[in-house]
Amino acid sequence: MDLKAVTRQDWYGALVAVLLLGAVLTLASPYFLTTGNLSNILVQASVIALLAGGQTFVILTGGVDLAVGALTALAGAVAGHMMIKLGINPYLAMTAALAIGIAVGLFNGYLVAYVGIPAFIVTLGGLTLWRGLAFEATGGFDNAGLPDPLPFIGYGTVLGIPMPVAVTGVYFVAMAFVLSSTKLGRYVYAMGSNEMGARQVGINIRSYKLWVYVISGISCALGAVVLMGRMDSSSGKMAGMFELDAIAAVILGGTSLFGGRGSIWGSLLGAILITMVRNGMNLMEISQFKQMMAIGAVVIIAVWIDVIRRKRLLKK
Repeated sequence: MDLKAVTRQDWYGALVAVLLLGAVLTLASPYFLTTGNLSNILVQASVIALLAGGQTFVILTGGVDLAVGALTALAGAVAGHMMIKLGINPYLAMTAALAIGIAVGLFNGYLVAYVGIPAFIVTLGGLTLWRGLAFEATGGFDNAGLPDPLPFIGYGTVLGIPMPVAVTGVYFVAMAFVLSSTKLGRYVYAMGSNEMGARQVGINIRSYKLWVYVISGISCALGAVVLMGRMDSSSGKMAGMFELDAIAAVILGGTSLFGGRGSIWGSLLGAILITMVRNGMNLMEISQFKQMMAIGAVVIIAVWIDVIRRKRLLKK
């Protein structure tokens, strides 16, 4: 099987959806196809895209991480508290956020890969565990007015490219390389396609599955730093419901919920697609409640299409 050809097929559908939606929104609103609005869409999509990038690795193995929003809140809340309340160097605080992401990723990965607890249960517990810990660690207070370089990360530019977009772009290039050109990437697809078969050919399933959750944790920490810069604050409330948007982005990007098939670039396009839907509805002054309904309906349709596609593949 040509892995690169398969992954291209998976994200081509997401690309077509983005282009078609862009054409519709351009006709619906004269404000959509402007430089400022398009840049705003990419910036708004950046954090969801980062979380979706890590989520892609997990879903490709046939798992799911329901706690990415809560972990983002924990990493961001603790880092912000360290900067504002404790006066710790911002770079050390961001390093602490990264360490939290790695530690929680190791914790999740160990329980899933070595203890054998289903990923759904482990991360469902983390959904409230990590956010509760974020509130407990900071006393439930927000921390605003973050020091440099957070404002630059949130609103600065590099060669005219907004920093959130630049960070996301570099991240996705790195993760695309990992998935397409490293042993970890090949084994991620192998585990998702046929975990028993992968084990029989000598792949250390436990070890590589552990790394998948570490990557998800790192993605959350990076997303926390970008989100803190965008908000110029941090709290246990940040990244609320982002786990649903991240999972939706992965599904809309063509990655199968059953594992073994998908593309990191599709997840990026999925995050952009979700942001475009919200942006277009805002331009047309559609209520937030209807936006929630629309996103939910789109996700259900995407999963339905995935189920149909999987049945067709099984018949071949």
